[in-house]
Formats: sequence, C-alpha cells, structure tokens
Amino acid sequence: MAEKPSVARDLASVLGSFQKKDGYLENNEYVVTWAIGHLVELAEPQDYDTQLKKWTMDTLPIIPTRFQLKANPKTAKQFKIVKQLVNRSDIEQLICATDAGREGELIFRYIYRLAGCQKPFMRLWLSETTPAAVKKGFTELRPGTEFNRLAAAAEARSRADWLIGINATRSFTVRHNTLLSIGRVQTPTLALIVNREREIKNFVPESYWELYAEFTKSNGQLYVGKWFKGEQNRFQDQQAARAVQARVDGQPANVLEVEEKDIAELPPLLFNLNDLQKEANKKYGLAAAKTLAAAQSLYETRKLLTYPRTDSRHITTELAKTIPERLSALAGAAEYMHYTDTAKAAGPPGKRYVDNGKVSDHTALIPTNVKPILDNYSPDERKIYDLVARRFLAIFFPPARYKQTKVVTEAAGEKFLTTGRVELDKGWKTVYAPVENNHGDDENDGIIPDLTRGEAVRTTKTEIKEKETRPPKRYTEASLLAVMEGANRLIEDRELKAAMKEHGLGTPATRAAIIERLIQVGYIVRQKKTLVPTAKGEILIDLVPEIIKNPELTGRWEKTLADIEAGTADPEEFMTGIKKLTGEIVELARTQTASNQFQTSREALGKCPFCGKAVIEGKKGYGCSGYKEGCKFVIWKEIAGKKITAKQAQGLLQKGKTGIIKGFKSKAGKSFEAILVLGQNGKVEFEFNKKRSNQHI
Repeated sequence: MAEKPSVARDLASVLGSFQKKDGYLENNEYVVTWAIGHLVELAEPQDYDTQLKKWTMDTLPIIPTRFQLKANPKTAKQFKIVKQLVNRSDIEQLICATDAGREGELIFRYIYRLAGCQKPFMRLWLSETTPAAVKKGFTELRPGTEFNRLAAAAEARSRADWLIGINATRSFTVRHNTLLSIGRVQTPTLALIVNREREIKNFVPESYWELYAEFTKSNGQLYVGKWFKGEQNRFQDQQAARAVQARVDGQPANVLEVEEKDIAELPPLLFNLNDLQKEANKKYGLAAAKTLAAAQSLYETRKLLTYPRTDSRHITTELAKTIPERLSALAGAAEYMHYTDTAKAAGPPGKRYVDNGKVSDHTALIPTNVKPILDNYSPDERKIYDLVARRFLAIFFPPARYKQTKVVTEAAGEKFLTTGRVELDKGWKTVYAPVENNHGDDENDGIIPDLTRGEAVRTTKTEIKEKETRPPKRYTEASLLAVMEGANRLIEDRELKAAMKEHGLGTPATRAAIIERLIQVGYIVRQKKTLVPTAKGEILIDLVPEIIKNPELTGRWEKTLADIEAGTADPEEFMTGIKKLTGEIVELARTQTASNQFQTSREALGKCPFCGKAVIEGKKGYGCSGYKEGCKFVIWKEIAGKKITAKQAQGLLQKGKTGIIKGFKSKAGKSFEAILVLGQNGKVEFEFNKKRSNQHI
C-alpha cells in the first residue's frame, strides 16, 4: 500500500508485469494499491452525536471516551477498494509502503484499523525511490511491529490536534461570534509573529554617535579605525564624541597591537528540510510550502533527491558507500561536471557528515544516482535541485581560508580598532562561484597596510557618524522556520531560549503547512519576503490564554511526541495531559467577556446599496454591518457553485458590476460565465452578453 498512485506505479515497475485494475495494480505475486493521501480520518463530533453538529458552549469540551475513525468522504471509493483488497482471502500479508515517517505510518495504520484487517504486515522503508533503492528495500522488509512506537507518536499527535483544535476553535468562535481557527502549533507560531510585530511598533529609536579616525603611515598609506573603550564602541551623547574628536584630531598615534591569524571556514552541513526551506527563502524568496512541493516532486516523480521530510543533516556509513555513483550522475550535468573530479579525488567525507548516531528515520537530503536533465524541470525544481547538489558537492572541498587582521591604534590616550579579512583560498566556496571566475584574483576588500607593533602613525582625519538604533526585523519564512525548529538565538526570553534549544514547533514535514494555514485563515499576510500579522491575528493572540499560545509549552509537547517515538514516554500519559488542558481552554473561553473587536476590525468592502452602512465580510457572505438593525443586504460567498472573492464583492459594490467570472454552474450542472451586477433594487443579478437577466440570485 503506497501513499500515492505515482509511487504505486514506481513500485509496480520494479516488481514487474502488472495489470491495471480499478484502484490497484496486480500480478501473480503482488497487489499494489494506494491511499491517495488520507483515506481515513478521525471522526467529526457530529459522527459521535448528531446534536454536536451545532456549535454551542453547553456541549464543550468534546472528549471522546474512545476515538472513532471514518472514511474520508472525498476518497470513499478508493477506501472501499482498499478495504476489499486487504481482506481478500488470497492476500496473505500486507506491505506498508506509505511515506517513511510519522504521517505516512499514521495513514497506513488508520486504514488498516478501519478496514478491520488483522493480517500480518511488513514495512518498506525507503529514503529514495530509485529502482535500485526500491529493489534493496524489498530485500530488507521489516516487521510492521518494529514501528509501533512511531505509530503511537503519530496517533497521539493526531488526537491531541483534534482535541485542542476542535474544542479551542469552537469555544472561542462561539464566545466571540467570529470564526476563530485555533491549533496546537499554529497559534503559538502566530504568537511569535504578533509579538515581533509589537516589538517593532513599540520600538523607539535612539540616536548614538560613532567616531572614526584615519591614520597615515610615514609612506603615505592610510587606514581607518573606529573608537572603542572596553566593550563600548559608541557614544550616547554627541558632545562626548566631539570632545574625544577634538583631543585626537591631528595628533601623533602609535600601533598598540597587530594580530593576524588564518581562519578556516568549513563547508556547511548537508541539508535537512528545514535548512533547505530557509536557504530557498533567503536566496529565491520561495515559500516553505513551495520548497517542500518541489523537493517532494524531485523525490517522488523525478527520482533525483532522497526523502525530503527529514530532520537529519548527516548520512550513514552504508549510504556513504554509494557516493561514487551519485557523483557520476552529477558529472553528467554541465553545471556540476567542473566540481565532480575534485569531489571524487577527495575520498569519502569524514565524521562531520557521516555519522550513524545522528541519523534518525532518514538521512540528510542529497542527490540520487539519477542523472539530472535540468532543462526538463520546472523553475522551482531546478532551484531546489541546484541548492541540494551544490551543498552535497561542497562537502568534498577543503575549507575556505581567510587572513583576518586586527589592529589597535592609540592616539591621545584613546583607542581605535581596525579589522580586515582577505580571502586566501575559496575552498568549498568554489562550488558556488561562477566557473569563469574561479581563477580570478583575490578580492581586495578589507586589506590593511603592513603594520608593526609600536609603529608611529599620524591621525590625519576624524569623522563623527550619527546613527539610530533599529527595531528588530519582521520574520521572513526563513527566520520563522529557524525559530520553529528551535534556533534559540533568535529569542530574547532566557527561559524560552533554553526550552527551544532542545525542540521546536511542529516537525520538518508540517511547518510549511502551518505557515500556509495562518495565511489561509487570515491571521497573517505575506509582504514581499516578510510575514505580517493582520488585525484579526493580533486580536486572537490577545484573547487566547497563555497556555495555548506559549511556544515553550508546545515545544515541550513536540519533545514528548519524539520521546514516545523513542519509547521513553507514555502516550496515555501524554493524552491525559492534553485532555486536562482541553478542559482548561474551554473553561477560559467560557469565562471571557465577548469581544466586539473582530467586528470593528473588519475592513469595509463598500457601502450597502440599501442603507449606506459598511459592507463587511462574514462567515457565509459579504453583508451589511447594519444587519442588527434589520438590513438584509448580502452578497453570498458562493453563487451558483462559484466562490466569490472579497475583491470581486468589493468591485461589485464600488462599480456596480464585476468583470466576467468563469465557473458558475447551472442547475443542470453545465458551466457558464457571467458578470455579476447590482440591480436597481439592490439585488445581485447575472448579466449575459451585455443583456441583463431578470432572474435574481
């Protein structure tokens, strides 16, 4: 059982001679089928009790005594096929071939359970989908029971998200009369973005001054130093800077200290998914979700990359044996052939990159042994493959080397610091440099003239520069992913810093989806590369209790899930804590004063044609804000099977008509296109071929 039809076809092509059937493939020995994502999901509240379909505070918290599963209505046909297959009398055992990770394991286990199957099953664990890897995987099938702890962690995560998501969303939505999506990971992630925005808004810039001095050697060579005293290198008071300037200007000076040392910069570690998403966002502005989609396609369809949803930056000793064939594949592409000879001659990489102890479920992301033909791929696929290929090639190159110089000069008792760095050898950075520039001259930036300790120089010029303190920067997806992973250097709070060092928010596989979800529900927006909270997102963070928006707490939950997977934590104990928390969240919502901030924060789309009041977005339509006074004007969000966007509704209100909208469906099920217009009576009507229909919507 594969996760997707494309993977099922790959497996079948390796196993050989299959006939295509409805929803599966079959030969004399195997039946290969697929899940099409989540065929089975946790039952909804109304599946337990029809009365729970209505959202009321009286029915909360909803905590099932026993969680039930149900088939996803969208893929019910495929589930029926799979259920019949797994229970077929001639099927002796199953092979779980879903994605090799927590979510893939959950997909299989839920299907297995709902299908009522009790047959033994094996696990096919693949880190790449090349034919050679698939053949090897089938010779190394492992008993499914070996992955019970992984399944337990997956199920605990699934149930925890259900309990908190459903109860928190319902309780706060009912209390504040606005649809508020709340999640175990998405809400603390939103809190990070909101808190950063508030730091920026509340930031008051302060002026400070820096003093620079130009020193001249006896042979006329110049260099510049910056004033410092102990740890301090700026003045809070301009007059103090001027006083020092007056004291040193034109005065003789001498070199107190000259320190030169060679610095070696090692090649970076191999990519895990989080690092790849950060790099793609920094370099290309790619959203984390787009990076994951491209990497998944390169893994699944193109067979060019290893499994992308990995948290490891290392490879195993076993995989290291396959490096020569991977380099040979890269040598077949013009973009990389200049570097593969050096890589091959370098021999196997050392412990920095090859470490069995630092590989959990999957190794770092590296190229496979399939030759890339980059012209055949999408722009995003090319970018992502190139990032992974160059990072892989770089590990075979020597460190980049620099000469770093530090000079301290004294004039009239005041000290000035000069630093410079000169590149001695590009080393691994050659892989990132354009081929034609590889033999160019070293850059001259930061070169300091030859100086000796005690040498006499003269202060020939001074300058005071006024500067301002700057607010912290808004999160980009790259910097947010760093915090979510546990990059504690970006966090100010000491306790949170320590907690996030060990674990983060979400997993490599889910972080991109969390960011997209926050955008989808209207809590944040993308502004170029940065992520900015909306008024709705800020209000939500003010309303929800600390217990649900605290990244530290959520990070600890993630750590517990990892411990369940490792067998050092009890899933039942974890769920007891989650159930207790669920009750506390509902109680907090119940006792809150209902907020009208959401209503006042919603932006008006235009004026109501009936009463002139503002039209605002609601749950099912764009309606008049005077509805409490009895105004019934509304533009429904779905008209004749077509979703109407806020922008289209705004155009309709402001211009009286929209542009041509495609995708409406007639009662007979036929597609048609039309213009929406506001009739003289304020009703929304169709207009076809410039002739207005008499039929109101």
